[in-house]
Amino acid sequence: MRDILAIEDDASLLDFRSGEAGVLLWPLIRIVVIRMVMSDLLYGTLLDGIETSPPLTRTAFSTMIRSILHNALSRDRQAADVCVMSSAVANQLVDGQWYNRLTDPFAFVCQESTLTVEEAFEWRWQSPRQNTRVRFFAPRQAIGSVVGRLRVTSRHRAIASSLIDLVLDRARTHLEWSCGDVRRRRLVEMLSRKLASLPAQYRAYERMLDAIRPKLLLVTAGCYGPLSPLLAAANRRGIATAELQHGAVSLGHDAYNVADTMAGAQSYREGLPATFLAYGSWWNSQYNVPVTKRVIGNPHRELQLANLSRTVGRKVELLLLSDGIEFELYLAHAEALTVAVAALGLAVVLRPHPLERTAVRRRYGSGSGAVRFDFQHDLYASLSQAHAVISEVSTGLFEAVGVADKVFVWDTPKARFAYPTHPFQRYASVSMLADFLRQDDPGRISADALESVWAGRWQERYKAFLAEVDVHCGSRTAGASTHAR
Repeated sequence: MRDILAIEDDASLLDFRSGEAGVLLWPLIRIVVIRMVMSDLLYGTLLDGIETSPPLTRTAFSTMIRSILHNALSRDRQAADVCVMSSAVANQLVDGQWYNRLTDPFAFVCQESTLTVEEAFEWRWQSPRQNTRVRFFAPRQAIGSVVGRLRVTSRHRAIASSLIDLVLDRARTHLEWSCGDVRRRRLVEMLSRKLASLPAQYRAYERMLDAIRPKLLLVTAGCYGPLSPLLAAANRRGIATAELQHGAVSLGHDAYNVADTMAGAQSYREGLPATFLAYGSWWNSQYNVPVTKRVIGNPHRELQLANLSRTVGRKVELLLLSDGIEFELYLAHAEALTVAVAALGLAVVLRPHPLERTAVRRRYGSGSGAVRFDFQHDLYASLSQAHAVISEVSTGLFEAVGVADKVFVWDTPKARFAYPTHPFQRYASVSMLADFLRQDDPGRISADALESVWAGRWQERYKAFLAEVDVHCGSRTAGASTHAR
């Protein structure tokens, strides 16, 4: 990762800012470029790294209209001490109501003082909700997408072209890597649209913050870059900002490791959350992004474990977690594992990543050959049925600790890049994994490792953090443990 980050270790990148909003442009395209490099160097599947927006179908228009009506009729239009910016990608259907596993537990701790603003995922309408204090950002998302297409000019393209060429020149110099003309043009067009929509987007965030007047803004994926305009607007207003850890963080994670030039630049830090709220102390040792590091725990894990129905007797599933990028590679691995572990009485189950779940179901159905697919929304229900859990880079490896009997990492260049250090047993081939599964010790995790990865008492830790930013919950606090089952 340090080698790859050389492409951004140049103060010239700090000169590219939006004139109207004053927001640094590099973070808006940073992850796309870095992952394009990573895909070429680490993945067997060539990726172009370009973001694509879901089409504005009849379903999308229906969702936008419903969102507009909901926002207009909502009683929760008043100010709130805590504003949670969430994404519908984490929503799960629980007892007939939609529940956001990442942010709703925090919203329920101080429900009367918290308002959630949710961005749409695949333009789906998900109602009714367990958390009734939710407003939808879908209309603004759609407007931003349209504005980016209609208002882009030659000036935007010239600025985008200069920035992209600077980065690609450094990539050729330091990595001997080139993306080619087609991908370069697509990168320029993507950044041009982002630049064109940035003024309107920034003003929308300003209006939202001025209406809600929060003391604290909580986000997920705040270090990735796309939320930098929102975070800049909040930081400039003196609002405390924090990111809730939503997945694995490691020495090989591009969003949480930056070059020295970026780490030391105030203009870069301005678009970041001030504090990172980690699951446990181990995660905070895995990154250098310039934020205050704090341990908060993982509420969804604690709540799920408290309500989990454990499998009684011997578990017979070998659960393989896809990475969200190379599903066909994982399917081939699952087919090979099916043969290798047949004599052990284990059934191989392949779980698609949430981002690829819809496409996999559409293409393959419920499975392929002897390999069954797992589409359960609740990962912990899947983990509880597994004797062993395996993957290269999935956060689910860590969530399996203390739930599945054993955890293994498929030892590939991609895995070694993403997780240079981790507490798991590596395996290099299906025969090696089969040998490990015949033994008792390989794959089991120590109690010390469990505590460093998953700190307890998340409610207590979160309330202490709220008090530090001058948010004090009233006596009418909803018990979070009653909301997620």
